[in-house]
Amino acid sequence: MDLLQKILWEIQREAQCFLSLIYPPPKLPNMPIYPLDPPFCYHCCQPFPKELPNFKNCKICSAQPRSFLFARAGFVFSGLVQEVIQRVKYRNEYYLIGILEEWLEKGYKKYIGGWRCHGVVPVPLHPKKFRKRGFNLAEELAISLCRRQQLEYLPALKRVKFSQQQTGLSFLEKCTITRDSFRLKRGFDLLAKNLLIIDDIMFTGATVEACAEVLKKEGRAKEIAVLTVARN
Repeated sequence: MDLLQKILWEIQREAQCFLSLIYPPPKLPNMPIYPLDPPFCYHCCQPFPKELPNFKNCKICSAQPRSFLFARAGFVFSGLVQEVIQRVKYRNEYYLIGILEEWLEKGYKKYIGGWRCHGVVPVPLHPKKFRKRGFNLAEELAISLCRRQQLEYLPALKRVKFSQQQTGLSFLEKCTITRDSFRLKRGFDLLAKNLLIIDDIMFTGATVEACAEVLKKEGRAKEIAVLTVARN
């Protein structure tokens, strides 16, 4: 059933892209784009005020060790970046995914390109949410990045626990909810590999933290980095 939905979604996306060439959709609104530049937390890239350029870690990362080495995002989750992500995920404007793929690659070239990466792992959706949405944006972004940068695509995780919307919750609250949400799929050899986790947005980092923990403990990966289009 999930495979059929994915095929149907891919047909919808291709149809939208084709129609957008014949009947150009309305232009995107004239909204600002905010690149994510230092200063920010080394581990989770939480932006710091410009007047605090010498801080290395945020309060959360100072108090709570992360399972991933570092996380990076190309942009702040605001303005046009926020608009495009929300249009793709909640308004089914699939023809805009290409923009997100370009933005993710810009973040990769800016922050990840010099790091030795052995494979790319998307954050998975729970089957219930996948059936409702019809696609996983993190998966589409990861596949595109692998194709553009000649990286190995490793969909090694599955989501086994369904969680409701977590907007407004703290990092510790989200960690409690996401704990034991992911499992390693069979058939993936991740031993001693450096892996890059991909998602569209990073909020507190609890979700990618749960993913990184499984990849290190169950998959015995060496180092984990995280890349998202945007950081909230």
